[in-house]
Amino acid sequence: MASVQQIVMHPYVSQLLKFWSTTVGRDKSARTVQYLSRFLAWYYMTVGAPKESVARFSSIKSNIGLSRKLFRIGKFLEHFQAALKATSISDAVVRFTAIGRQLGYAMYLILDALQWAHGAKAVQFSKETYERISKNAARFWLTGLTFSLISGVYKSYNLAQRAKWCQRPRATPEKEAERRVELHQIAADTKAVRLQMFQDCCDWVNPGTSTGWINANDGIIGIAGTISSSLGARSQWIKVNGSPKK
Repeated sequence: MASVQQIVMHPYVSQLLKFWSTTVGRDKSARTVQYLSRFLAWYYMTVGAPKESVARFSSIKSNIGLSRKLFRIGKFLEHFQAALKATSISDAVVRFTAIGRQLGYAMYLILDALQWAHGAKAVQFSKETYERISKNAARFWLTGLTFSLISGVYKSYNLAQRAKWCQRPRATPEKEAERRVELHQIAADTKAVRLQMFQDCCDWVNPGTSTGWINANDGIIGIAGTISSSLGARSQWIKVNGSPKK
C-alpha cells in the first residue's frame, strides 16, 4: 500500500497530471500517439506482419485523428483573432508572415471541421467533394507552415546580424555587462526560432505530400509527425512545469 501511495503521489505524476490538465498537453500527447501509430502501421505492413497488427494501429491513428478534429472545432476563431492582433506588428515582414500564417491555419481548421463532420457521419459529402475539402485543407495548412518558415528565416537573419554587432567589446563595464546580457538573450531567441523552424519542417511533410509537392510514404510522415509532436509536448511541459533543473 505504501509503495502504491509513493507512486501515485510522486512529483512526476503530479507534473504529468498538471500537463494533461491543459488542452495543449492532451492534444500533443494524442498527436504523438497518432503519428507513432501511423508509422507503426506502415512498418508492420512493410515487414509483412499479420493484418490484425496493421489494422490495430491504423484504427488507433484514425480514431485519434477524428477525435482531435472534434476538439479543434471553433479553434479557427483564435487564429482570426491572432491575425487581427498581428496587424499592429511594426516590422512589415514579421507582420505579413504572421497574418499569412494565422489566416492559413484558420482556413485549414474550418475545412478540418468539415472533415470531422464527414468522418463522424454528421454530414455526408460526395467522394469528389470530400477529396476537394481534404486537398484544400492541406493547402491552407501548408500555406500557414510556409509563412511560418519564411518568418523563421527572416528572424534568424536579424538575430545573426544582432549577434554580429554584439561581438564587439564595449568601452565601459556597464555597457559590457549589457552586451553579455543581450548576447545571452539573442542565443535563447535563436534557439527558439530554430526549434520552431525544425518543427515546421517536420509538419510540412504531411500537407506537402497531400498536395503533391513531395512524395513521402506513411513511414516518413509518421516519424516526422512524431518528432514534431514530441517537441511540441516538450515545449508545453516546460511552459507548465518549468525547465528541468540542471
